[in-house]
Amino acid sequence: FQYCSLNQKGIDTLKLTLVPSLNTLCTVMYMYIARHLPPMLRQWYNELDRNMSTVVSSFTSSIVSPVLWNEEVLSMQKSNTKIGNLEVKVYSGVKEVSVLYTVDEFRIELSICVPESYPLLAPTIREGRKAKVDITLWRKWLLQLSAFVANQNGSLLDGLLLWKSNLDKHFSGLEDCMICFSIIHGSNYSLPKMCCRTCKKKYHSTCLYKWFNTSAKSTCPLCRNVF
Repeated sequence: FQYCSLNQKGIDTLKLTLVPSLNTLCTVMYMYIARHLPPMLRQWYNELDRNMSTVVSSFTSSIVSPVLWNEEVLSMQKSNTKIGNLEVKVYSGVKEVSVLYTVDEFRIELSICVPESYPLLAPTIREGRKAKVDITLWRKWLLQLSAFVANQNGSLLDGLLLWKSNLDKHFSGLEDCMICFSIIHGSNYSLPKMCCRTCKKKYHSTCLYKWFNTSAKSTCPLCRNVF
């Protein structure tokens, strides 16, 4: 049909028909982005003015977050809560995930707390029993878990499994990339393979390429010799 051929009554009827469909479409699209692209949604939310951010936060807390949290609970329950040396317990009522990582006699205990307006706000990491390691290494592991669960385009379980894989490789003897201080790259999941001929330290190719571009130099970030 041609919109210009409608009379006023027809236009009003068309508006009543389209508005509910448009609202449904917007809700579905918002839910999709919240589920699959949470970092992008979080960035958009942080740039909103106060009034709009209040509206978005209220909608997310009441409509979106409960659905996503229920999906997280079901996903972790299907994984039987134990994946190799990683044990996960979900406390659905308080939106908290308890994490236990073990290697021989070594134990790391942490909790992931999910905010009411998740994923607009990133999950926070709460320390449990501290592992008997250097405080710098302990803090690095906390930051890695926080980054993996906050910046992954996927579920909390995806971020946890990436963190587990990173720890597994640490205990198997692999060294961190000396730029991002992680073994597994956070976005492309690659390992540090670019080796400096002088200091022998290894880097992710992505990290090294970014270093070359931002520093305008082709030197090793650590020893400063030509790479």
